Amino acid sequence: MVLHHPAGTTDPALAMAGWRYQLIKPCPAVSIPEIKTDPEEVRTLVIPLGEFITVVAGPFNGERIVDIEWTSKMYMMFTLHLKKCARRVP
Repeated sequence: MVLHHPAGTTDPALAMAGWRYQLIKPCPAVSIPEIKTDPEEVRTLVIPLGEFITVVAGPFNGERIVDIEWTSKMYMMFTLHLKKCARRVP
């Protein structure tokens, strides 16, 4: 999947959605609050070494955070952490 800017130039950073990664070391993430339970509740956690995650959205407009899925739940992760803690897998 390749996304394009309105001007027609390709931005590879925007193409991260859909990419899968395996963690090569434990990596921090932030839970995304569920509206149904407690919209104010945000938790940090560490995803263990060896786990697989999928980027589902982002980064957008120069933001440094991506939305990821792990164990069928949604989290946010800094792109810097993703780059340092994981390797992309097919």
